[in-house]
Amino acid sequence: MDTKPLTVAVDASPLIGLAKIRKLRLLAQLYPSVVIPPTVYADVVIRGAGLAGARAVRRAVADGWIQVVAPADPTRIPPPLQGTGEGEVIALVLCGQADVAIVDHRKARNLCDLLGVRRISTGLVLKDAASQGLIRDLAKTLEQLQERGFGIFDYAQLIRDSD
Repeated sequence: MDTKPLTVAVDASPLIGLAKIRKLRLLAQLYPSVVIPPTVYADVVIRGAGLAGARAVRRAVADGWIQVVAPADPTRIPPPLQGTGEGEVIALVLCGQADVAIVDHRKARNLCDLLGVRRISTGLVLKDAASQGLIRDLAKTLEQLQERGFGIFDYAQLIRDSD
């Protein structure tokens, strides 16, 4: 039985957070296919020029391991998130162009749950990386992320579950 490689659709916040701690490349190491919608690209690379993540994401797209993909059916973007990267990320999963959404903001997480969209957090990406030996110390990595102003809503659970 052939299984389709896992494709993740990533919102701006996880891209920026991972770039801040120089761990953006973990996405390529963990997932066979990484996509971002045009709004996320614009938020991070164009409007975010000179800020954390802009150069790393631009380079990842140029290198081809992150692909910019528009939702096949824009009507699938949830109305509360119209015009946002999170909305386009969710639409990519709803349209079958991605299997999992990587989102951190509460409103997006709640909509994913409501719509039956599989989702993971930046923290879970790091936990998966730790379980595969791609990072040595999950707690230290999560702390580095927090020190750079990135909130991790599931921090306590990630640490508890990694023990």
